[in-house]
Amino acid sequence: MKIKMKNWFYKLKLYPSLMLTFNSIFILAVLIILATSAIITGKITVKNYSTYASQFIQDLSRNVEYITTDVENKSRFILSDSSIQNMLTAEHQNPSYNNILQQAKEEITRLIMEQDYIESLSVFDLNGNGFTVGDSPSYISNLSVWKKQSWYPDVIQKKGNFIWVSSDFSGIREQKNKILFARVINKRDTVDGIGILMVVLDNEYLSKMVDSLSNPAIGEFYIYGGESELLFGPETENQEVQEFISEIKAAEKEEIDSKRNGKYFVTGCYDTHMEWNYLCVGMVSAVLSSQWINILIVALVTCFVIIIASYIYSRFSHGVTRELQNLNEIMGRAEDQNFKEEIKIRRIDEFIQLGDAYNRLINRIHILVNEVMREKLNAKQAQLENLQAQINPHFLYNTLDCISWKAMANDQTEIAEMIQCLSKMFRFSLGRGEKEIELSKEVENTRNYLLLQKRRFEDKLVYLIDIPESVMKYRVIKFFLQPLVENSILHGIQSKPEKGYIGISAGEEDRELVICVWDNGTGIDEKQVAVLLDGNTYDNSGKRHRHGIYNVNERLKMRYGEDSALRFENRKNGGTKVTIRIPVEKLRQDD
Repeated sequence: MKIKMKNWFYKLKLYPSLMLTFNSIFILAVLIILATSAIITGKITVKNYSTYASQFIQDLSRNVEYITTDVENKSRFILSDSSIQNMLTAEHQNPSYNNILQQAKEEITRLIMEQDYIESLSVFDLNGNGFTVGDSPSYISNLSVWKKQSWYPDVIQKKGNFIWVSSDFSGIREQKNKILFARVINKRDTVDGIGILMVVLDNEYLSKMVDSLSNPAIGEFYIYGGESELLFGPETENQEVQEFISEIKAAEKEEIDSKRNGKYFVTGCYDTHMEWNYLCVGMVSAVLSSQWINILIVALVTCFVIIIASYIYSRFSHGVTRELQNLNEIMGRAEDQNFKEEIKIRRIDEFIQLGDAYNRLINRIHILVNEVMREKLNAKQAQLENLQAQINPHFLYNTLDCISWKAMANDQTEIAEMIQCLSKMFRFSLGRGEKEIELSKEVENTRNYLLLQKRRFEDKLVYLIDIPESVMKYRVIKFFLQPLVENSILHGIQSKPEKGYIGISAGEEDRELVICVWDNGTGIDEKQVAVLLDGNTYDNSGKRHRHGIYNVNERLKMRYGEDSALRFENRKNGGTKVTIRIPVEKLRQDD
């Protein structure tokens, strides 16, 4: 059955097969969308809720952080204030004590005058003498009450470091928790405690701040202190929320985290600085109430899109198949007429481009055929010219051999040797069309050149070739050594009145073939090197002339890479040294 359906589908024409495929895909897409829309919309709803709740908690935590930071900064100012230091160190029996106390109290009043979030600020010496500024119950102004609290010994032990605590003030009936800041005031420039500072935050201010930031849509908000102590929230605590709070407190998370816990979404974070938990609790049913409405909207929109898309695709398919049929017919006729008929298509940009490409292909074929024929003729002509060009060099060095024999017959040994060297150089130049040769042959050709120059300069020229046999078998590019030697003679030694030395050495170093040509000539500066390597030399007529050094350098870089370029340097005792470094792996070695 499966094979029959497959064969039936393959036999359909293009238009019905396109429509069948398109509608099948879209029907399947509708089923998948309807099946997954509930999950998707639910996740989107939860994500939006989590984002809103997280933003709310972040805003609240930033405000609380601002308050606590401001209180801490003010406490540092109070600790160093001279009026406070004078009040705490003054003798109580001192006649001017009341004036000192009043001055300190005025300074503190001015400091917290506009800070609505501070309920009261108290400063006492260790004997209980001091004052309280702000709206506070009477027990706040009594140091003996402070000393009975569980957090008081911790403040004393910290010796000047501050603590934040939530205290219900043990021993005082029907008093709500107070969020307070406390620290010991040390004598200036010492760690000796002389008093204690306590700042109590206003719970009503915190409640108004939460109300201004929150929204009923996100649920209820809780703030829990240490030991899961409720600082702010509904009057009736929820047990499920309480259990979740314990998990957060144990994990001590600082980042915003949103979880589903039973029938609640709980979003919360843990503030390590204050040791407080900020929690936002919303009902799952309330958060997901709009999910099914979203599913219905998605389904309706999807069906409408399918109908519109099917109609548009049907019209488009007709246009595509019609152009394809026209294209097929035209290409069939073009084949019968040896590809001389061009295609003309005026609809659908891709088909227009296809027709233009086909027309360009036809024209290109004719051009390529003509070019191939022309290249064949040119290649044959070049072959004939090459054979003709070889006649003259052969004739030349054969003639030189005859002259050499004649010179030897007349006892002109020196002239005969020079002619033989020149003849060998001609033979090397003609060669067999090789681009690479053994290093030994390249050295031999350079040796012949040096023998000629030796006859010319006689005792003024001394040369040394020091190359071990172990590297002579490496195959290198042709004509790279002789131009370097020629450059040393022409620009380094020829103009010197003293005896000139030229050395050629080679060897392997660090898996590289290192070849050096040196002389004791006049040396070379950077400008001259740049001219040689750039090929920027000119003859007497002003015509640009590519120097042999430029040619050698370019061929070395093309064959062995940029690191094998010529390296010029001046020798310490005078003269020039040229170095070539060729990686051994880039060289072939004859057996």
